[in-house]
Amino acid sequence: MEYAAFEKLLKSHNLSVYQVAKATGISASTFTDWKNGRSSPKADKLARIAEFFSMSLDELIGTATGKRSVEQSYRNLRAQKMVPVIGVIRAGAPIVTDETLLGREFADVSDTEDYFYLEVCGDSMKNCGIVDGTYVLFHKQQYAENGDIVACLVDGDSATVKRFHRERRRIVLAPENEAYSPILLSPEDFETGRARILGVAIEAKTKF
Repeated sequence: MEYAAFEKLLKSHNLSVYQVAKATGISASTFTDWKNGRSSPKADKLARIAEFFSMSLDELIGTATGKRSVEQSYRNLRAQKMVPVIGVIRAGAPIVTDETLLGREFADVSDTEDYFYLEVCGDSMKNCGIVDGTYVLFHKQQYAENGDIVACLVDGDSATVKRFHRERRRIVLAPENEAYSPILLSPEDFETGRARILGVAIEAKTKF
């Protein structure tokens, strides 16, 4: 798609580049580089632009050839952003093995090595929409802020998914279901390795 065609699209909808950039989350510099011929929006950004204008990629690009090119680029993009789905986490880290790996799913993240999906078992987090079988995307990290939903290993058992709270000298892993009791820990539990945060939740999907 040529930038001139994009400008015509803006004009027909009485919109500015700034409005499209703000609505789609695409940086203004992307449009500037496009206009000046330094680069063109990648497939994922073209998809966002098409969605903003309630158009298909085919309609946005304007030709069947263009559509095939964009769709191929989009498939390639997805292939580069497949994150492992793990069924069980043990032994202190989200290590992918034949035993734990359930498959791989797309995640719109910059570095797939820093993320993992965990299939949640049980309904202890159902009040926040995380039910049995939900796939939760986690960013790998060993720290959390108050209110974060975390995957945490306790006593070397499978990872539990709970909401993290720090209360003075106590750390609470709180469920989102009144039928369950919170897990009470201390900072020393994390210092000694009895407990370990494996990741902080980014998003949850009930099915792919």
